[in-house]
Amino acid sequence: MSPRVGMSLDMILRAAAGIADEKGLNEVTLAAVAKSLNVKPPSLYNFVNGLQGIKTELAVSGLTMLYEKMAASAEGLTGETALLALADAYINFAEANPGLYDATFQKIKDGRIENLSSLLVELVVRQLTANGYAQSDTAIHAARGLRSLLHGFAVLRKQSAFELTKSIKESRKFAVVAFLRGLQEREQ
Repeated sequence: MSPRVGMSLDMILRAAAGIADEKGLNEVTLAAVAKSLNVKPPSLYNFVNGLQGIKTELAVSGLTMLYEKMAASAEGLTGETALLALADAYINFAEANPGLYDATFQKIKDGRIENLSSLLVELVVRQLTANGYAQSDTAIHAARGLRSLLHGFAVLRKQSAFELTKSIKESRKFAVVAFLRGLQEREQ
């Protein structure tokens, strides 16, 4: 079977990401993606290796976007400003792309995913060490702590768990600054 004219991997991924963002990653199925593209599910096999192939490509796409946004956000910045920019980029990505964000946490064996995950960790570690928040032997722990803090905000926000009238962005900034100052104090 030859591919539908005009069909591409990018079209499939945009459709799958749309479903994931709107309905959740678990709602991404071959049938749902095919329906949104007005094709039959077997047509997708010309571009991806089944549902696992789609989910792998979603993870690659999500990690790539997250890395690019975080790297660009901190470019030319230093200190607390750089780390707050990284944090904002992380949260903004998670909120704008909830399905892609969820896709980045899938346990998939793929060299591209492993490489992108390493790049993200290296980016955060580099910012933490360059700005005096961690030493090389503590940087991975600091990076994990920051990621946990940000992931918690992303998940709680997605679940509408912040119902008070206080600014969530200000709460996040407060938490990140407190975390960073704790790291600084520890390093002194």
